Amino acid sequence: MDLKINGGSHCLRGEVRAPPSKSYSHRAFVVASLANDPSTLINPLTSGDVGVTINILKELGVEIKELSSYRYRIKKKDFPFKACKKILDCKNSGTSIRMFSAISLFVEGGLTLTGEFLAKNRPIRPLLESLDSLGATYKLTDDILHVERVKESCKSISIPGDISSQFITALLITCPMIKCAQKDSIIINIISPLISYPYIKITEDVLSAFGGEVQEVLKKDRTGYFRIPVNQELEGREYEIPGDFSSAAFLICAAVLSSKEQVVISNLDIETPQGDKQIIEILKEMGAEIEVDSKNHRVLINGNIDTHPLEGIDIDCKDIPDLFPILCVLGTQARGNTTLYNATSLRLKESDRISVMARELRKMGVKVEEFEDKMIIHQCKELNGTEINHNNDHRIAMACTIAALRASTSTIIKNIEIINDSYPNFTEHLKKLNAKIEFK
Repeated sequence: MDLKINGGSHCLRGEVRAPPSKSYSHRAFVVASLANDPSTLINPLTSGDVGVTINILKELGVEIKELSSYRYRIKKKDFPFKACKKILDCKNSGTSIRMFSAISLFVEGGLTLTGEFLAKNRPIRPLLESLDSLGATYKLTDDILHVERVKESCKSISIPGDISSQFITALLITCPMIKCAQKDSIIINIISPLISYPYIKITEDVLSAFGGEVQEVLKKDRTGYFRIPVNQELEGREYEIPGDFSSAAFLICAAVLSSKEQVVISNLDIETPQGDKQIIEILKEMGAEIEVDSKNHRVLINGNIDTHPLEGIDIDCKDIPDLFPILCVLGTQARGNTTLYNATSLRLKESDRISVMARELRKMGVKVEEFEDKMIIHQCKELNGTEINHNNDHRIAMACTIAALRASTSTIIKNIEIINDSYPNFTEHLKKLNAKIEFK
C-alpha cells in the first residue's frame, strides 16, 4: 500500500492518544511469561515487532488470551518452556531475536531463529558469546541462529555496552531465572560505555513491577556492572503499558512544524524512564512552544512555526537513537544548522539510518553533510515532494511522512504498512489531525 501526502498539508489541529510503548510491550509480554502466576497486561502494543514476540511466546507454550480490546491475559504452562522444533521467524525485530537468544536457555533443545535481522547482518555475536558464561553454545549462519544451553553454568559475564543496549536487556531478563547452586548472583560486567541507557531503565522498571531484582553499579562513563540475584521467582500482576514517546515524537514534531492551531497528545506520562521524552526539551531548546500537563498525562503543542521559529542546535543522539530520523526532519526547518552526533549505532538499526535519511532528504532538496558518527542538516526553506524509499524502516517512513507535510508538491511513500512495526495508527492519527494524506 502506498501513501500520498499532498504538498502544503501541514495545518494540524486536534487531539489524539499516543500509542502504547513498543519497548514496554516487548518486555512486559516476556517478563509476564516468566512469572509464576497469570498476569494481565492493559493497553499493550500487539502488532508489528511486538506481534513477533507474542507469536514466539505462544510457540513456547505460553497462553496469551485477549480478554478485551485493551486487556491480555498471559499464563505460562511450563517452565522451562516446552521444546520447540520449528524455526522461529523474528523478522527484523532486534528486540525479539536478542531476547529469545537468551530465553533459549530455558527451552529443552534450545531455539532455532531466523529472520531479516540476520540477513542484514545486524549485530548479535557479542550477546551470543556472553551466553557461554551461562552454559550456552550457538551456531550462527547468514540466515539461521541456533542457541542451546548444554551445561549448567552461572559465571560472571563480560559484554560491551556500546553496540546495543538490547544485549543487556536480554541478559537482565534471563539471569534472574537462572538456577544456580554455586553462587547467589551473576555479575554482568559492562566493559565499554553503555549506550541507549534509558532502554535499560525501562527493562529494570518492568522487571521491578513483576518482583524482579537488579542491582546496578555504573560509573559516570556508564561502565561498571549489574548484580543479578539468581533463582528468583517473578510474580504475576496487572500491569498497564504507558504511552510511547518514541512514536508520539512524530506527531509532536508535526504539530511544531504546523502553521495553525493547538495539537494535544494524550497518554504520555513524563515520569516514565523513556529516553525519547527528551523530544520535549529538545524542541523547547529549539524555540517551540510546548506545555506538559503532568497531571493529565498530556502534551500540548502550540503550532505556527512562523510565530515560534526553530533554531538549529547540536543534539547528542547516544541515548535517543529512535529520535534520529524525526530530528533530521526538524533540522530542515530550523534556522542555521542542526548537528546530530554520537550516532554511530544508527548505522546498525533496521536500516543505516544516517545514510538513508541523508539520501532521502537530499531528494527533497536539503543540504546534508554525512559523517561516520554524525549528520549536519542545513535549513531548507522549501522542501520538494518526491518518492520515498524507506528501506523497510518504520521510523524512516514516518519521519519522511512528516517532512512531506511541509513539501511544496506531493510525495509518495511506498509500502507504508511498514509503520505497523511500531505505530499501526500513525496514518489514522495524522488524518484525525487534519493532514491531507490518502492511500494509493
